[in-house]
Amino acid sequence: MDKGFAHRGVVTSLTIGALLMMITACSNSATNSAIPTNRSDRQVLAEVQNKLEAIAPLVKNSPMDLWWISPDGYSIINDNSPGVEAQFSGCVNDDSNYSMWTANAKKMVAAVDRVMASEGFTFDSSKNSSKNLSYSTNFNDSEHYDYIRAYFRGETKAVLSISPDCGSTMQTDNPVMYYSASFGYTNDYQKNYASQAPFLIDLNLKDVIVHIQKSEGDFSLLAVNYRRTGHATIVKRIDGKWTEIWSGQDLISCAIRNKNKIPLSIAPDCY
Repeated sequence: MDKGFAHRGVVTSLTIGALLMMITACSNSATNSAIPTNRSDRQVLAEVQNKLEAIAPLVKNSPMDLWWISPDGYSIINDNSPGVEAQFSGCVNDDSNYSMWTANAKKMVAAVDRVMASEGFTFDSSKNSSKNLSYSTNFNDSEHYDYIRAYFRGETKAVLSISPDCGSTMQTDNPVMYYSASFGYTNDYQKNYASQAPFLIDLNLKDVIVHIQKSEGDFSLLAVNYRRTGHATIVKRIDGKWTEIWSGQDLISCAIRNKNKIPLSIAPDCY
């Protein structure tokens, strides 16, 4: 055999082998980067907080009342879910196009989307997320008022909610006004669905959440809330089904209370 030919064959084999190793390494690297890290939900929350701290002047731990729409169209509230709040002061100086709100919202969405994708969460585009990133103060929007991004992983539900309100919770004169955004998650959705859905289904309530305020015997007092408004409802279980007896934002009339024998624990005051 020609020694030159043999040498070229060895070099060619080594070169091909090296290229295969490089391709394999790159492939493994790309695959590994797409593999979720399997961090716990609390660790994911900490990572989101870390990303938001690079965007917002103030980020703090703050429980979130996480609203989630079920596949059958009922809204389930998950109170006091682990969460964080980001605040952006200076909203009173935002221009008529809400450039400040929009710019910050885009940064937060991009940052949170990256974290959630890397952690194996799926973006929920069916019912729980807003269709467009836009500033809205439409109080008639019963489906979404804040800008919402929703995600799920197994039984975990997570939400990024960006408020269009320029406000403050500070109890001082001339408080600092700010835009706020909240991110949180819940593992209690199924439990909360089981307790809330019977009222929502029997009363055929869509686009609202319910809080069970009081119960006695066959009666319950509910707080019924849309995204920005609400009222009280008294219900009674009749023939195995929750039935509305009264609803309103004022006191129940004594005549209605007495006629339906509503317990005083449910309606202590009337007119």
